[in-house]
Amino acid sequence: MKYTNNIKHAFVCLIISAGLQANAQGFSSAAMEQLKMQRLWLNSQNAAGMVFDDASNFSNLHINYNLEDGDFYRPQEGKKESTINVSSEGFINLKNALVWGSFSFMQRNLTDASYNASVTDPFRGMPYYVIDEHQSKWRNQYYDLRFRASSPLIDGRWSFGLEGIYQASLAAKQRDPRVDTRFYTLKIVPGITYQLNEKHRLGLSLRYESIKEDSRMENKNGDLDQTYYILYGLGTATKYSGHGRETNYYGDRFGGALQYNFQSPTWNVLLEGSYDVRAENVEQSFTSPKKDAGVKDKTFQLSATAYQQGENYSHYLKAAYLNRQIDGIQYVSDKTEAMEGWDVLYKSIRSTYDTQTASIHYALMRNRGKEYNWKLEAGVAYGKQDDEYLLPNSIKNSENILFSLGGKKNFIVGTKMINRLLVDIHADYKKNLSGEYRYGGNHADYISVTDLETTDANYLNSNYHRIGASLTYSQLAKKGVKTHFFVKAAYDRIGTSDFDFNNRNHISISAGCNF
Repeated sequence: MKYTNNIKHAFVCLIISAGLQANAQGFSSAAMEQLKMQRLWLNSQNAAGMVFDDASNFSNLHINYNLEDGDFYRPQEGKKESTINVSSEGFINLKNALVWGSFSFMQRNLTDASYNASVTDPFRGMPYYVIDEHQSKWRNQYYDLRFRASSPLIDGRWSFGLEGIYQASLAAKQRDPRVDTRFYTLKIVPGITYQLNEKHRLGLSLRYESIKEDSRMENKNGDLDQTYYILYGLGTATKYSGHGRETNYYGDRFGGALQYNFQSPTWNVLLEGSYDVRAENVEQSFTSPKKDAGVKDKTFQLSATAYQQGENYSHYLKAAYLNRQIDGIQYVSDKTEAMEGWDVLYKSIRSTYDTQTASIHYALMRNRGKEYNWKLEAGVAYGKQDDEYLLPNSIKNSENILFSLGGKKNFIVGTKMINRLLVDIHADYKKNLSGEYRYGGNHADYISVTDLETTDANYLNSNYHRIGASLTYSQLAKKGVKTHFFVKAAYDRIGTSDFDFNNRNHISISAGCNF
């Protein structure tokens, strides 16, 4: 694929996004982190609530390089993965409107990725895609453009807001059967809030999302047929040999969310609950579409976030719960009488995918002006996955708990240029509670069973530990301005002795500026 024009457009958007924030004030890395933590409504699903957040202008420009390597990874991921990401974010108070926006562009290169010859993201909740037998390189690009706008309070009570999100990705498999797939999604989220009094607010937001993925698979070597498999869930697949196929994914998502906010001089609490439904279909061929499968995806979420601002110490607490249920639908179709298309004869739910997660995260910060002196963090996350292919019966499940602990120290290393050195040390431990994979079909020798699902189940049911650290240096770009420049280096190592896995290393280098 040729990406030159896309890259040019990406940087144009970055320049525009950063330029809108010319009047923003500067923040050190720790101050920027704390500012975003305090803005509870900015992290909600309702743009109208921005009117209740801190209205200080800010913006940042960020470039990052990541490298991951090691044998502890899911089969569809690459044994080696490198990414370059450029992003910009900004908020501005225009008095008659509050506006926030962000843009990011990422180039992602995968090496020795397996079991995907169809979709950009095999983990997005779509069980119907194509795999092949060969490891391959992938060259992927991702674009993410977001904006939020909110009115000021009208009559001291009402505010109206709108959020828009456009995401696109282009992915290219570099080995036969080759794949050129393009994913697009557009989300529109209008919202409204009502202020009961100075302390209590209510919010309502609605959501619509359009989803489209265009996948085209073919062989560069036209004289050699390739073996590929169409997946239907948990190892069930149909085996083919040839030059590939075209697959069309399209669907919509509808949903809504409710919010309640309590705010006092020292406390800020936000409760939110949301529910949405995604319906997505899968068709073979663009010239004579044949409906193959589809999903009905229902997601329910609850969250409670609290921030307490004290004179010397601040506290942050967030609890979240998610319940996601996906029904996998398969179609039986036949040629029309005129042999010009396909008629759906029958459809049924053939598989189910249930996911539950619950988490709690706490942070204690020692205040120092607009930034923190130090921060301590701890968290616990629980996850359970129950997947089933109904007939012939196959199951795949896992249950895990993750413990997290971390600390940050923000050192003053100079006063004239507001020089800071932010040191971060963190550790995770994941304990598997239960899990298994059992295939009950007629093709236990297919690679979808022996390699893909078996290896993935082993990954999901592995215990592991993660240890990591980072250093961030920041200072004013020059005297007399409020622009803070920063550089960051980070390293994480994941280790396990379960199954045939060993470890995975993650290195990250970043640079940027906060305005």
